[in-house]
Amino acid sequence: MNIGTCGWSYLPKKFVNPGQSRLSAYAKIFDMVEITSTFYQLPKTSTARAWRKEVDSVNPDFQFSVKVPKLITHVSNFSDDETWGKIKDIAEALNAKVLVFQTPKSFNITPDNLKRIKTFFKSISGFEFALESRGWDLETIGKYFPKMGLIHIVDPFKEKPIKQKFNYYRLHGKGNIMYRYRFKDDDLAFLKKRMRKKDYLLFNNIFMYDDAMRMLELVK
Repeated sequence: MNIGTCGWSYLPKKFVNPGQSRLSAYAKIFDMVEITSTFYQLPKTSTARAWRKEVDSVNPDFQFSVKVPKLITHVSNFSDDETWGKIKDIAEALNAKVLVFQTPKSFNITPDNLKRIKTFFKSISGFEFALESRGWDLETIGKYFPKMGLIHIVDPFKEKPIKQKFNYYRLHGKGNIMYRYRFKDDDLAFLKKRMRKKDYLLFNNIFMYDDAMRMLELVK
């Protein structure tokens, strides 16, 4: 099971030893992280190489997944080749396996949008591509995602994914408080029953580090 959080920058200081970076401290606790900052701004490729080198020194099996920039998904509607080239270089420097795409709610199911996605994903390769298509119905997702080789991203407390080789779960919280939600023991037990060996589980809320650590202990 691949369990982690969306980012390491806010790892509490109590887990960081003097002279240690948050990334190194994080990589000693977890085996993976999703980089979400790339959705807004891309780091230099040299920075990505430095991150990879840093985690290799403490956890050679550490895995990065990378969220693709909004310039691709929200601005250009899957037609920004220049930005794709940049994020590809960064992902390769990180030795990332999974790239995360998230469409805006305004990206509706239309013939034009389907054509855009098909054309885009047909033109790229080298990674596992996971897509969170907000607002799309399950029937359409089940029809097109397998043909395009896409992994269906879901929040398991809200919906079930389609049948696929592995699942990618992203957790923001439950109810009206969402990001301020602390997952309960029953919630984690539910997740444990759902998860398979190759699945990914990413926490993304205020208590994500504590919640993810509790999940690690549960699956151990």
